[in-house]
Amino acid sequence: GTAAVATRDMATIDAALCATRLKGLMTSWNDNPAVWGGADALLIGSGANKEDDLRYLKSVALQIWLFGYELPDTLVLVTKTELHVVTGGKKAKLIETVVATVAADAGVTVVVHNKPKGEDGEAQADELVAIVVDASLVVGMVAKEASEGALTKYGTEKLKTKSVSVVEISSGLADAMAVKDDAELLLMKQAAKLTAKAMAWTVERVEGIVNDETKVSHAKLSEEIEDQILDPAKNLGLKDIESDDVDICYPPILQSGGEYELKMSAQSSDKKVHYGVICVSLGARHTQYCANIARTLMIDPSKQMEDVYAAALAAQEAALAALVDGADLAAPHDAAKAALENASGLSAETRVSLVAKLGKNVGTAIGLELREPSLVLGPKSRGAAQKIKAGQCYNIQMALAGLTNEKAKEGSKGRTFAVIIADTACVSANGAAPVVLTSGVTKALKDISYQINDDDEDEDDAKETAKAKAKTIAAGGVVLDAKTRGEEGGPTDEDARRRKQATLADKKNRETYARLVGAKDDEAGGGKGGATSDFKAYERMADVPVPRGADPVITVDRDAESVLLPIHGQLVPFHVMAIKSVSVTQDAGASFIRINFNAPTAPGATAANAKYPANVKFPDLSFLREVSFRSSDNKHANYVVQEMRALKRTVSTRETEKAERATLVRQERLVLSHGRVHRLVGLWMMPTFGGRGGRKAGTLEAHTNGLRYVGAKAEEQVDVIYSNIKYAFFQPAKKEIKTLIHFHLHDAIMIGKKKTKDVQFYMEIMEAVQSLDGGRRNMYDPDEIEEEQRERDREKRIHKEFSGFCRKVQDIWEKDFPNLNLEFDSPYHDLAFDGVPFKSTVRILPTASCLVELTEFPPLVISANDIEVVNLERVGFHLKNFDMAVIFKDFSRDAHRIDQIPVQHLDNIKQWLGTLDIKYYEGKSNLNWKPLLRQIKEDPDEWLEGGGWEFLNNELDDLDGDEDGEGEESESDFEPSDDSEEEESEEESESESMVESEDDEEEELSDSGMDWDELEEKAAADDDEASESDHGKKRKKGKK
Repeated sequence: GTAAVATRDMATIDAALCATRLKGLMTSWNDNPAVWGGADALLIGSGANKEDDLRYLKSVALQIWLFGYELPDTLVLVTKTELHVVTGGKKAKLIETVVATVAADAGVTVVVHNKPKGEDGEAQADELVAIVVDASLVVGMVAKEASEGALTKYGTEKLKTKSVSVVEISSGLADAMAVKDDAELLLMKQAAKLTAKAMAWTVERVEGIVNDETKVSHAKLSEEIEDQILDPAKNLGLKDIESDDVDICYPPILQSGGEYELKMSAQSSDKKVHYGVICVSLGARHTQYCANIARTLMIDPSKQMEDVYAAALAAQEAALAALVDGADLAAPHDAAKAALENASGLSAETRVSLVAKLGKNVGTAIGLELREPSLVLGPKSRGAAQKIKAGQCYNIQMALAGLTNEKAKEGSKGRTFAVIIADTACVSANGAAPVVLTSGVTKALKDISYQINDDDEDEDDAKETAKAKAKTIAAGGVVLDAKTRGEEGGPTDEDARRRKQATLADKKNRETYARLVGAKDDEAGGGKGGATSDFKAYERMADVPVPRGADPVITVDRDAESVLLPIHGQLVPFHVMAIKSVSVTQDAGASFIRINFNAPTAPGATAANAKYPANVKFPDLSFLREVSFRSSDNKHANYVVQEMRALKRTVSTRETEKAERATLVRQERLVLSHGRVHRLVGLWMMPTFGGRGGRKAGTLEAHTNGLRYVGAKAEEQVDVIYSNIKYAFFQPAKKEIKTLIHFHLHDAIMIGKKKTKDVQFYMEIMEAVQSLDGGRRNMYDPDEIEEEQRERDREKRIHKEFSGFCRKVQDIWEKDFPNLNLEFDSPYHDLAFDGVPFKSTVRILPTASCLVELTEFPPLVISANDIEVVNLERVGFHLKNFDMAVIFKDFSRDAHRIDQIPVQHLDNIKQWLGTLDIKYYEGKSNLNWKPLLRQIKEDPDEWLEGGGWEFLNNELDDLDGDEDGEGEESESDFEPSDDSEEEESEEESESESMVESEDDEEEELSDSGMDWDELEEKAAADDDEASESDHGKKRKKGKK
C-alpha cells in the first residue's frame, strides 16, 4: 500500500521542500550529464494505484520525493526550466499550490495541464509532446515503465511517431534521490527501528519454536512476522508508528533444512522449520522508505560452521567499514573479499571456496526503492562516475550459499547450509564510519549459536546410558534387575555383601573416632555458650502502668509485650518471653491460673534449661519457677489466659523469624542475563509464599549466576544462586502426579517467613482429585479414550519442557561453573520403596548420591556423604516390615528413621548402600538413638574399646552365642538403663513380634490341605491386608 494519495482530504504539499529537492535534481542533472544519458527533458508517468502490489517504480518514487504523495494517472515532463504536470481534479489543485514557491526558490516554472473530468487526457499529453518536438529535445525515460499507465503509454507512442530520441534516465533519477536529507533520514531511522523490532520478535519466536519443538512451516511463520510489522503499535510496542504508514518491503523470508535461495524474491516454503541453520530476511517500509535486515540462527553448529559464520560476519563488518564518503562503489566488495581471504580458523581451501561463493555484490542503495540497480556495491561498478556519498543509505548484505557441514550425514537436511547477514547503514560525512540503523539486533556468534541436543544426539545419549546401565548391573552396581531375595549370585549375593561390609567395619570405626575426637577438641577450645538475648519489659519504673482500682488484677500489656502480675499488692511486670506456659482450671466455682516461667531448674530438658539466656548471663541469681492465682471471675480468668497465650505466640513467632534471618548466610546478588533467557513457565513452587488469596503459577528463569522464580505477585520472587546449590534433582512423573525440579541448598534461604534448604518447582501432569460419578464406563468409551490420550500428551509435553530446561541449565553449569561440579540427578525408580520418613507413607527413591522423597513436603534429602552408618531395625523372617535408622557424621543431628519399609525391598536397599560404600547393620529391635549418640559422643575412647559400631552387629551375637556374652555386654554398655522411652519401644516391639508370631502359627494351621495355587492367592491377599494394617497402626515417632 502507499503512504498517502493525493485525494486525501486536507492534503498539502511542502512547497519549500519540493523546491529544494527539485533544485537538487537539477544539480545532479547538470553536473552528471553522462549519468542522465544526455537527456534534455524527462518524461515520467504513473498508472492506476495498485495498493496490493509490492512494486517499486521510479515514477512513484519521484512523485513521493517531490510532492510527498503518489499521484496516480499522472504524466510529468521536466525540462531545465519548466515542470509540466498532466493530471486532473484535486491532484491538479494540489500541484498548483507549489507554483509560486518553486519558481522563486528553484527557478523552475510549474505548469499544470488540467485534465477535464471524463476525458482520457490525451489532448493534454499532446501538449507535452509538442513542447518536446518544437524544441527538438532528447527525452529521458525509464524504459521499464514506458507502458505504466494509459497516459505514459500514449506519450511514448506519440514520441516514436515523431521520431524523438529517447534515452534511459533511471541512473540519473537514482543519483538525484540517493542522498537523503534530514527529513528522509528520520523516516529511514523509523523504518529501520520497525525492521529491527520485527527481527527481534522473529528471533524470539524461532527460539520458542526450537525450545518447544513445535512444528511450524516457513510460510506460516512468514505470515506471523508480516502481521507483526503491519500493526507495530499493538504487536511490537512502537506507539510512535501508525499502522497506516507502514508496509512490508517483501514477504518475510525464512529458509532452513538445506534449501536456501538467498534472494529477496525467494518464497518461504510450506515445509516445517528444521532445527539446524535458519536464515531470516525481512524488510519494512515507513511512508514508503525501506529498511532491510537479515540474520542467520544456528542450532547445534559444528566448530567448522561457527568458523564459517565468523568469517562471513568479519566480511560484512569489513564491507560496512569501507562504506565511507567518496569511496568507489566497488570498495565494500573488495574489503569483504579480503576479509574472507584472510579469515582465521579456516583452511586455505575453505577460504578459496568462500571467496568463490561471494556474490556479485555486497549490497545496493536503499530508500524509496528496496534495491537501486544503478548503485550496486560490486566489481561491475568499479571506476563509475557515481561514488559513495554522505547521506546515502545502503543495504550491506553478506550471503554465502551452498555451504557444506562435514559433520552431518550425506543427504541429511543439515548437510547443506547457508549464511546471510544484512544491515541497513547510512554513510557518514567526512570519512567517518557509517551509522548502522539496524544494529539493535545482535549478530555476534555467541548470540546466534544455540547448543541444544537434537534428536540424533538424544538417541545416542540414550544408547550410551543404556550401555552404562547394563555395565553397572553386570558389575553389581546400583540399578538392580533381580527382585527376589532368594536369587543366588549376581548383584544380590549375600556372601559378597558380607565380605564387603566386613572390610568397611574397621575403616568406619577409625573415621568415626577421629571425627569425634576432633569435634570434642573444637568444642573444648572454642565452644560458644549460647545466645544471650535480652528482653526488657520496661526501661524505667515510671513506665509501669498504675492499677486502675484498689485491688490490682492480672493485666496484659501488648505494647510492652509484658504481663503484669499482682504480687504482695503490687503489679510486677514480666516479659512474655520469660513465661514458659500458662493454664487455667476451674474448681468449686473458682478459676485457678497457673503460670510457669523459664528457669534453670524447671522440669523437662535440663540441658536446654541450663542454656537459658538469662541463666547464662546471671548464673548467681534465683529464678521464679511458678506462680498461681485464684479468681472468682471465671470470664476474666479465661480472657487473661487467652491474651497471654496470644501475645506469647505472636512474640515467639517474630523472634523465631528474626533468629532464623540472623543465621542466614548472605547470598551473592543475582546477575540478570541480558541476552537470551531460558524460561520454564506455568510452575508451582514449594514451599509456598503463604498468605491469603488464590495461588497462581509462576515462571522459572535461568540467569547468569542463578535461577529466579517469579510468581504472580510482585513480592513473590525467589533467587537460587548456583553456588548455593548442593544437589539438584530432576524427577519425571512416574507413578507420581507431578514432574519436578528440586534444589537442596548449602545454606538456607527465606521464602516468605520460612527458612528452608529445599526449593522445589513442579507441574502437575493430571488433576490430583478426580470426581467419580459412580457409573460404569465402557472401556471403549471415546470420551475416556480421548481423555487418556490428552493426559499422555500433557505428560510428554511437560517432560520435554522440563528435560529441555534442565539440559540448558546443565550447559550453563558446565560452561561457566565447572568448579561447582553440579549436575541434575534423577532417581532410580527401579529401586523405589515405601516408607514413613516423617508422618505418612511415601515412595522413597535412591539416586546416585542421595536418598530422596520429593513428591510430598517436607521433602527427604539424605546425602550419602553425610551418612555415618545405617542400622536396619526389626529385621526378622516373621516380620513383613522393617525400619531404617540413618546415623549422620554430624552427631549433633538426630538419627533419622524411616519406618514401615516392606521387607521385599531389603536386598535392594542393602545393594544400594553397599554400592556407595555405606556401612550398615541389621538388628531385631529398635534402638533409642538420642541418648545412645550422646553417650558415644561423650566418651569415644570407651566406645572404640567396646568394638565401635560393631555393637550393632547381631551376627557376632549369633556366632558367639551365650558362652562368652561379649556381644551382649557390648550392646548393654551403650544402651541407657533407665530410659522409659526405650523400654516402651522394646515392649512395643516385643508385643508386635508376639502378635505376629501367633498370627503366623494360625496361618500355618489354617493353610493345611490347600494346594500351591490357593496358598499363593491367600498369601498375596494376606500381604495386602497386613500392609494396610501396618500403615494404619504404625508406631508413634519422636520429634526429629
